[in-house]
Amino acid sequence: MPFVNSSGPIPAPDFSFPDVCTTPVGPVPVPIPYPNIALAPTAIPTQFTTFLTCMPAHNLLTTKPMSLGDQPGVLLGVASGFVMGPVKHMMGSVTMFLGGPPATKMLNPTSQNGMSPNIVGLTLAPTQVTTICLS
Repeated sequence: MPFVNSSGPIPAPDFSFPDVCTTPVGPVPVPIPYPNIALAPTAIPTQFTTFLTCMPAHNLLTTKPMSLGDQPGVLLGVASGFVMGPVKHMMGSVTMFLGGPPATKMLNPTSQNGMSPNIVGLTLAPTQVTTICLS
C-alpha cells in the first residue's frame, strides 16, 4: 500500500545500498560500499497545514538533512562527494498535492547524499497507516 509520508509516528527509513564511499584502509584509500539510511522524523517539513496522525505531511520540497550508515567513508562519496548528506524524494504523487507540491509516499525513489546522488534509494516502511495515495 502506498501510504503518504509524514514525520511520524513511525520512524520509517529511506534506505539505499550500495553507497560507495572512499575509506582509508591503512595508507591506501579504498572505495567500500555502505548502507545509507535517513529517518522520517529528521525531515525538515515545508508545509504546516496538513497533518497526518498529528505530524507534518511530506511533499517533494521536504528534505532530510542528514543520512546515516556511511560514516566510515571519511574521504567522501565516490559519485556525490558527500558523507552523511541530505536526502530528498525524486518523485511524488500525480494527483495528491500537500501545500502546493506533490505528496511523497512509501516506495517512491529518493536521492541519497546530495543533489547529484551517490545512490538512489526508496522509503521502505510507512510513516503512518491512515492515509493512502493510490497514484
